[in-house]
Amino acid sequence: MLLPAHILERLRQLTCLPQITRVQFRLPDGSDFYLQVQRKSASESLAEGDRAAIEAKQVEGLAASSDLDLEMSYDTLQDIIGGRLSARHAFLLGDIRYTGNRELAAALADLFAVH
Repeated sequence: MLLPAHILERLRQLTCLPQITRVQFRLPDGSDFYLQVQRKSASESLAEGDRAAIEAKQVEGLAASSDLDLEMSYDTLQDIIGGRLSARHAFLLGDIRYTGNRELAAALADLFAVH
């Protein structure tokens, strides 16, 4: 599953991220993937403009070490990405389980707008 470009763009705007962040998505159907988000150096950012200060890429499989693990069904992820379900609501219902950085989990929930 590929995250839409608008989600990755919002991810680039987060200010709470450490230098390198890995968020692991675990899905029961085995289509696990992780996001690696990395801040660029000051010289790279100046050369490319402020919008490119953070690079985000999606990688299939499991991360060697992740800052946050999110476990949910494929359908839950689809509903969140599609704007039909609030990530916070899904967490409160028990549809999303997480381990790791709580502040990062809260910041990521704000990335997904509900229509």
